[in-house]
Amino acid sequence: MNKKRMIILIGIIIVILDQLSKMLILNKEITVVPNFLNFTYTQNVGMAFGIGSSMFATITNAIVIVSILIFLVLKRKKLEHITYSSLILILAGGIGNLIDRIFRGYVIDFIDINLFNFPNFNIADMSIVIGVIIIFIMIINSIKEAKSNFFLI
Repeated sequence: MNKKRMIILIGIIIVILDQLSKMLILNKEITVVPNFLNFTYTQNVGMAFGIGSSMFATITNAIVIVSILIFLVLKRKKLEHITYSSLILILAGGIGNLIDRIFRGYVIDFIDINLFNFPNFNIADMSIVIGVIIIFIMIINSIKEAKSNFFLI
């Protein structure tokens, strides 16, 4: 199996784990590590941090997914492995949350970290954030490389 197919498989596994975890947590509150980590069922009708309406979030989510899919299809042979991987992570997270938005009208969030006042999140959210962080690091490295090459000229 080539690397890109393996990454797609990982993306599919993320979507499945996201959906399974949300089914298992329905209307529950579970203390995992006292005073640190709980699984607390919450409904998020908006986007990140509950911002926006359900319809706006659904449309935005779908547009981002379609855009990434088109980009991946058009550029699949030219993309570096790390870029492809980060986009698949974002895509998998977006699909996981879009499934919730379409079939429930809201996203199930449940991971509740008590160290700071941070909104609950889910596996799809983690996948999106990891993908975005990877892209951000790549951009920073690219800028650093461009600056160093500029001074060599």
